[in-house]
Amino acid sequence: MKTVFVNLFILLNLFGFSLNAQVKVIKNDEIFAEIVVDGSSDSLSLKAAKILQSYLFKITGVHLNIQDTTTADMYHIFIGNSFLATEEEIKLSVEEYDDAFILCSKNNNFYLAGKKPMGDIYAVYALLEEYMGCMKFTVDEKYIPSSDEVSFPEIDKVFSPAFPFRVPHFPGRYDPDFREWHRISTLDDWGMFVHTFQHLVPPGEYFKEHPEYFALVGNRRLQDGQLCLSNRDLMRVLIDNLGKRIEEQPDKIYWSVSTNDCINYCECENCQKLYEKYGTISGAYIQMANEIARTFPDKQISTLAYQFTRTAPVNIVPLDNVNIMFCSIECNRSMSLADDPRSTDFVKDMKDWSQLTNNIFAWDYVVQFKNYLTPFPNFHVLQPNIRFFRDHNVNMMFQQGNGASWSDLSDIKQYLIAKLLWDPEVNVDSVVTRFINKYYGEAAPYIRQYYDLTHQSLIDKQQKQDLNIYGFPVFYTDAHLTPQLLIQYQQIMDRAESVVQEDNVCYERVLRARIPADFAYLDIGHNTNNDLIKWTIEKNGKVEIDPLMIAKLDRFVELCERTGIRKVNERGLKPEEYRNFVLRKLDWQTKKNKLQDAEITLLTKDSPKYPVGGAQALNDRLIGGLEFQFNWLGFEDEDMIVLVDLKEQKEFSRVQMNFLKAFDSWVFLPLNVKIEVSNDGEVFHELASMEGDNSDRSFLVKSIPFLLTFDKTSARYIKITAISMRTCPEWHRGYGKPSWIFTDEIVLE
Repeated sequence: MKTVFVNLFILLNLFGFSLNAQVKVIKNDEIFAEIVVDGSSDSLSLKAAKILQSYLFKITGVHLNIQDTTTADMYHIFIGNSFLATEEEIKLSVEEYDDAFILCSKNNNFYLAGKKPMGDIYAVYALLEEYMGCMKFTVDEKYIPSSDEVSFPEIDKVFSPAFPFRVPHFPGRYDPDFREWHRISTLDDWGMFVHTFQHLVPPGEYFKEHPEYFALVGNRRLQDGQLCLSNRDLMRVLIDNLGKRIEEQPDKIYWSVSTNDCINYCECENCQKLYEKYGTISGAYIQMANEIARTFPDKQISTLAYQFTRTAPVNIVPLDNVNIMFCSIECNRSMSLADDPRSTDFVKDMKDWSQLTNNIFAWDYVVQFKNYLTPFPNFHVLQPNIRFFRDHNVNMMFQQGNGASWSDLSDIKQYLIAKLLWDPEVNVDSVVTRFINKYYGEAAPYIRQYYDLTHQSLIDKQQKQDLNIYGFPVFYTDAHLTPQLLIQYQQIMDRAESVVQEDNVCYERVLRARIPADFAYLDIGHNTNNDLIKWTIEKNGKVEIDPLMIAKLDRFVELCERTGIRKVNERGLKPEEYRNFVLRKLDWQTKKNKLQDAEITLLTKDSPKYPVGGAQALNDRLIGGLEFQFNWLGFEDEDMIVLVDLKEQKEFSRVQMNFLKAFDSWVFLPLNVKIEVSNDGEVFHELASMEGDNSDRSFLVKSIPFLLTFDKTSARYIKITAISMRTCPEWHRGYGKPSWIFTDEIVLE
């Protein structure tokens, strides 16, 4: 555990409290107060007393007693609501939410009490942080000031949350101490949590004998889509199976009965009638939830307003014990929801749901899932978006961050979001400034400069620039990740490192903070042809990898390992795996390619949905990454046939190219790739062919190399044909719909 000490006298004056406050506790090792807990109080009240006792000792080195009775001639620090006078007890009891607590100084005594026992712990931590200068930065890091004198402030204040359920989904939510300090809710009341159709009606158990329970999509039933909610037998199975789970965990209150994490809703005639009856697809899901809620009136039945069920229905209202889990997955994060024209439909949906119910769980997203380590400057929208949800009947807030992983400035982000979920009116700039100053020490001005510069650079372009939770660094090269800014971020982080090299704690924190800046610099360098950030150099007439960039890449991996960063993205790509992927790309980019001056013509039509320059994308020295939206040439429901004119006869013995495998995005490997050659451009003969292997049905995205070798051949023209399956196969949830093939660079050797 890391602790830092400063003079508490200065801190208390900064907060506006003098050491002559009403309740004197400790001065120069002399004890003036004792902690008092009712002997019959809850164990949480005693825990709160021990926490306060422990921190006062860490601050002063003085040990206060915990009593169950009062001692004459001592001030008293009372913990628990049994000690409150009627006036204060009434103040607390009228608060709407159970997490409320009070801090009160009265008659030379001090009172810390929650409406419920957990509130006693919240009260102690609030006193420690807001009035005594302590901070809990992360699970393992905190700040404790040092002083030989402590007095408690003159105060009479009730603290009550804006939302009774508050979860910032970051590492801290898994740690009991961090959770209690920052008043973060648990999922202890949930029996099942989100995307539960597959668990309540498992396809492996039911699909073979009862395909009619599952969604009809096109002309067939899908076992990995949604359920057929118009089927009465299915509803009985759904209710029976949920009932069995409730019997196993009768103490749980919330039970999610909700869509699987895909689209593929049922298109059968009876389900279509439900959609028409309620004006939208979500109506069928509310009808389902209402029926289940009537069966289990003492439980909360939660269902998703997510993607195709996000629009509120008409002609039906959720029952009081139906919880609507409303999700913002599609929304832009460069502007606040209420101000962003791109979020107009989302805002309307939120308002419509708020007219139907006040039992709403908002699931918001505050991280970039495809690249945790990309700079993601969204702090400016956190407060207005949380206020927006508060003002539209949302009473449960889940802010999905990076979970147990780490992302750009996520230490600050989880700290700030915890504050905002309790009080959306908190001064964001003050919270961020205080955190940065205490956490980064002498490097704080440089970390703040990086924070301000990334945000302002995005805000300047926010009207046109999206900030997408599935984005990549290369998406933002016209906003906060221009080459010029990337170079500036490197300089800022270098200066931050230099000023804390003698401070081991702050140095490690700065090393971790710089990782996103380094990652963006490296990633944009190998995905663009920008002259300011280049991975390759010309040397003796050859293209070689710049050793300085390799050193940066190696240090990136080293810093990730050193600071505990294990994942680059949500799917679990490791830093070392990213390094290997980059090096393989660079190996391709530096090959001596005999296509360098060739003329390439597409004989089949590439898709305009993801433009990369047509045929020139096959010979631009840019290798596709793990995302089809850049540096990949795509063909939808179409074979790829390419004609290469070398302008003269050349000798070669191998052709290489990559194809993308991304089944979740309906991207498959070609069934077959064939190489043909000709000297007149008219008559071709086959040199080699290779079959694509689509047997791996996992959704892991991969770039698969196709290498076709043959005896040395001399020819002017080359024809490359990649045969697409054209439509998704029967085992895929997109069966019958157009499929894709994507390729990047052709290398001829």
